[in-house]
Amino acid sequence: MSRKPVLPILFAIVMLACILFVAWYMPAVGQRRFELEDIQKSIETSHGRERKQQYEYDETVAAIPVTEAELERVLPLAEAAKEEAKALKQERKKLRNEKKELESSASADEREVTGNE
Repeated sequence: MSRKPVLPILFAIVMLACILFVAWYMPAVGQRRFELEDIQKSIETSHGRERKQQYEYDETVAAIPVTEAELERVLPLAEAAKEEAKALKQERKKLRNEKKELESSASADEREVTGNE
């Protein structure tokens, strides 16, 4: 009876298992590395965006006192201009009424003159 050696068959089975494991492991690790790099870039982009927004916010907050001072300087001028516009509107209304009165008196005078002839 001839016994077949078991050690070479066992070695072949272990080697096949190792090859299958490496064939599965390499793409899986590559995919995980890609995902990890993508997530890191996304986080870096988010941090950059956050720093930019914080910088813009700080600039805006720093500009508030200057803007308030400008508003305090311009507000009285705006109120004066508003009052002047209102007064001009009233004057224009008054002048229109006077024009209508003059036109009506002129037409009445014209009728008298044409009526007397």
